[in-house]
Amino acid sequence: MPIAGALLVLLSLWIVAAPASAQFVPPGIERTETRQIAEGLYTYRWGAYRSLFMVTDEGVIITDPISPEAAVEYRAAIAAITDKPVRYVVYSHAHWDHIRGGQLFKDEGAEFVAQERCIDNINSSPDADIVMPDTTFADTYSVELGDQSLDLYYFGPSHGTCLIVMIPRPHKMIYTVDLVTPRPAGGGYLPWDPQVADFHFYNAVDYLRAVEALAEQEELDTVIGAHLVPLPSDDPKRRGQLIGADPTGPISTIRERREFWEGIMSAVIAEMDSGTDSFLVSSRLDLSPWQDIRGFNKRKFKQLVDRIAAYYAIGK
Repeated sequence: MPIAGALLVLLSLWIVAAPASAQFVPPGIERTETRQIAEGLYTYRWGAYRSLFMVTDEGVIITDPISPEAAVEYRAAIAAITDKPVRYVVYSHAHWDHIRGGQLFKDEGAEFVAQERCIDNINSSPDADIVMPDTTFADTYSVELGDQSLDLYYFGPSHGTCLIVMIPRPHKMIYTVDLVTPRPAGGGYLPWDPQVADFHFYNAVDYLRAVEALAEQEELDTVIGAHLVPLPSDDPKRRGQLIGADPTGPISTIRERREFWEGIMSAVIAEMDSGTDSFLVSSRLDLSPWQDIRGFNKRKFKQLVDRIAAYYAIGK
């Protein structure tokens, strides 16, 4: 099989398996990884999931403990850098796949912080491994420790009802989970789950506009992503292998993601306004504007179109 074909097979397996197992990574990519991305600022990746942590003179602030299994290795990765205690755990949102590993840090004495609507989410979909937040907030909150802070911002429902974005001060960066993931080539990309479960279309574009405005106001230049992005290696010694992309990307990633959702949602509603029934939109919509996006798959893209059309038909 040609190298390009083999890489396509590996990427296809990644797309299928990643949702089922956070530990799955394509061959050639390390299962876990810790990277320093700025002074006192690190990312920890466990399988497909990437969390952010800040090391200060007075302790450590971490985000999203992922799972009980991941938390053990996450804590070990922190201990390899500092002997300071984990003082705060910040939830990006309430989806189980990001926050089930908190008990280890709770036992250490950490304070848990989340947007207030996460409480309702956790109560309505309980899981024994999820630690209830100690501190909640409505719109903005700053977790301060030593000479650093992790500033938290909420702009309404989007991916879930309590997703926030985070600015690790004093750095000109923003940490975005699930809704925006930087890609090396930029541009659009197909969500790994075309059903986009728990996605609130009515506010998604406005949410991204608000994040864009925040980034401009604070003069941010870098997006930190929360998921692994595999891509072909350009190293001649690793020809035919996949590597993990850098966890960071340009701030323009936010605008590109907003334009993706704006474009596909506008196209779907325009087709429906022309008289096409919602269940026929995916078979009639011209998909050519999106055929070059990363991860394009005709069947999956039609599923995404069906999902958007269903939203415009019933409001959910």
